[in-house]
Amino acid sequence: MTGRERVTAAVEHRSPDQVPVAEHFWDDTITEWRNEGFPEDVTADEYFDFDIIHLGIDASPRFKSLLLEDDGEWITMRDRFGYVVRKLKHKSRTVDYQSYPVPDRAAWEAVRGMFVMRRGEGARIDDVAFPFRLAPEPAWDEAREKYRRLRDTGKYLLATAYGPHEAVWRLRGFTETLMDIVLDPEFINDIAETYSSFMLDVLDRCIVEGIIPDGFMAIEDIAATRGMLFSPDHWRTVYKPSMIKLGDFLHANGMHYWMHSCGNGEAVFEDLIECGLDVINPLEAKSGLDVRDLKERYGGRLAFYGNIDIRSMTESEELIEREIRDKLGAFAHGGGYIAHSDHSIPPEVSFDRYRQVIDLIRKYGGGR
Repeated sequence: MTGRERVTAAVEHRSPDQVPVAEHFWDDTITEWRNEGFPEDVTADEYFDFDIIHLGIDASPRFKSLLLEDDGEWITMRDRFGYVVRKLKHKSRTVDYQSYPVPDRAAWEAVRGMFVMRRGEGARIDDVAFPFRLAPEPAWDEAREKYRRLRDTGKYLLATAYGPHEAVWRLRGFTETLMDIVLDPEFINDIAETYSSFMLDVLDRCIVEGIIPDGFMAIEDIAATRGMLFSPDHWRTVYKPSMIKLGDFLHANGMHYWMHSCGNGEAVFEDLIECGLDVINPLEAKSGLDVRDLKERYGGRLAFYGNIDIRSMTESEELIEREIRDKLGAFAHGGGYIAHSDHSIPPEVSFDRYRQVIDLIRKYGGGR
């Protein structure tokens, strides 16, 4: 099977020739690995022959991205979502959000009008992610050419963008959004619905341009290690309507519906299935999630992308082998699983150890 066929089979609960695999890495992981023998002239996706290629979707209001400060170690910038952030250069660590474009309802009324596509603007899809990006977007004809080249690889093309909650708090502020979900849910729902409707406009434009991903992943952290960031009932009131509309659109246009949410959001898994969700990621082991148990509860209705415990990757070879063997073994028949860590690979995992991880996934997932 090609990567596209392999992932499609797994998502649709058919047995692929082997378990598909893809991964995400901290920025400084690859930098560190270069010192450990990782080749200079290839990407991790190419080196490990992953089955998925990620595309970025830009459904932002397109504030002008600006570099405000660069001291050699840290940068401060304004993102196209309008927030100002301070972050380490070339490293994946917690970032410092310093301001947001929607401090109150009056500001929202001004920002709301920016969620439109303007005549002559650049493409809103690319093979490079849009968050924290200072480089300009490509023109639509360039984006189409990139898409054709990526389609020729035979890989599964998965587009990604913020889900409604992630988009809202980057406009409103994290703490302010959590407070408003309880105290002013209509306000947050209005922002979420405006953003989500624009997201559908962007995806529709991509389709018109002939750029049609195989799936779309909403980056939507709604939970922490011990449970959701807000009650399931508040999620149902504020965000579920947007998630339903997104699912309806994706399925009507032949795309699978994926979602990334850190932590343990199982309290709304049944709701997400009602929204049409096909795949959930990354299923953090330290939050109590285990794909073997999840298959018992949701098998055939939800596919899983992740859950290989990163902690085991820094332990003994016996421990990581057992982790991979037992979890992949639960999906020996009937698909429903794509191998991935339970978050993303930090630099504490060595290049040699991660090569062992991939060898074990291909050994117990069917091999090549």
